[in-house]
Amino acid sequence: MYAFKKITISMIFVFALSTYVHVAVAQHETMQGSMTKPMAEVPMPKKVEDSRQIIQLNDAERAIVVADMRQMLASIQAITDGLANGNMQSVVKAASKSGESMMGELPTQIRMKFPESFGQMGLASHKAFDRIAQEAKTSKNPTSVLKKLAAGIQNCVACHATYRFSQSK
Repeated sequence: MYAFKKITISMIFVFALSTYVHVAVAQHETMQGSMTKPMAEVPMPKKVEDSRQIIQLNDAERAIVVADMRQMLASIQAITDGLANGNMQSVVKAASKSGESMMGELPTQIRMKFPESFGQMGLASHKAFDRIAQEAKTSKNPTSVLKKLAAGIQNCVACHATYRFSQSK
């Protein structure tokens, strides 16, 4: 069992690292045009523009949305902990907290400020948590659950690479 936990944790680390590298390479290719040198040898520009699409929210609205995102991050942590400890029931519980039902808690006046594609990414992310919960309930196979988690985290990475919040004026 210890070896399985070690492998699972290693898989999570490798996935997180590969996701980070993938995003860094994409950003670097955008800045430099191609990958002709290892990233460590290419000087970073002095000023980097944040070209993500801005979603205007006031402080209270932003606090609500960010709290939801923190809940999803807490779910990811609890899912990985449940997988590492072989506790599928805690995986189901953690994933369910961030499933599609969570979207109904977000006030309509905030949702109306979101671009359609942001809403679609959010829905895909919440559905991914529901798929994780379902996989943990039915298969009880940590590897298949971890694959669902990895796919779901891709939504998070894509969304955070595309959008940012700014205070309404």
